[in-house]
Amino acid sequence: MLINTGEIPKVAVNQMNEVHDVEIDIVNKLFEKISQYDESEDSFKEIVKLFDEFLNDVINHFRFEQELMEKYNFFAYPMHRGEHDRVLYEIKSLEKVLKEKKDVKAVKDYLLYTFKPWIINHVQTMDTVTAMYLLNFI
Repeated sequence: MLINTGEIPKVAVNQMNEVHDVEIDIVNKLFEKISQYDESEDSFKEIVKLFDEFLNDVINHFRFEQELMEKYNFFAYPMHRGEHDRVLYEIKSLEKVLKEKKDVKAVKDYLLYTFKPWIINHVQTMDTVTAMYLLNFI
């Protein structure tokens, strides 16, 4: 397991918590499959499938939050959106590394050393402030 759900703080908007929980479940499945990687083609295909699920979930996660921020004119939307765009760029770049170079270790290292600390910090800071603001409207 990469991330224990208890490591991700709960925010004031339950829908956001649900989105985070789903993402943590997906990233944990991906990390577990990577940890079991045996360099076979079948193992690699399973990792790619889970990576695609992770990427699609991140896209939907960010879109969900951005739509709420836009709808309710969240004051820090450009900064929050910029952080989403930056992380999505990283993950899409990592997708190329995985699919073109078959570099499973790069994905494992990214999840462990970049994504995990980022998601915990992002929820503790940006998402917490965003949720407190949105609570006034939803």
